[in-house]
Amino acid sequence: MDEMEKSIKTRSESLGFKLALLLLATWTLVDLVLYVTTGRFHDMLPGLVLLAVVLAQVLSEQWMKRSMVAGDDEYREPNRVAQMLVGALGVAIVVFFAGFFALYVA
Repeated sequence: MDEMEKSIKTRSESLGFKLALLLLATWTLVDLVLYVTTGRFHDMLPGLVLLAVVLAQVLSEQWMKRSMVAGDDEYREPNRVAQMLVGALGVAIVVFFAGFFALYVA
């Protein structure tokens, strides 16, 4: 592949990814609205897939940025992937305990 073909392929993959994110976000919001308004069964699958896709994209981007400057002595950056994982774990713990408190204590 030459540079033009790579550019076209990268752009088309980017547009496909954005469309998939838009569809997953729409599906999640419609499902939540139907759950709130009609009491229909809440399907968590689209939200979980959306979360996994966004998390994989963000973590892989941070990983690639870090590996590009791995041998450079001038450029020092904290490990963003580890910071994001610790932050995500902290948010998950807070959300878990808030949900537990809302369901069982209150």
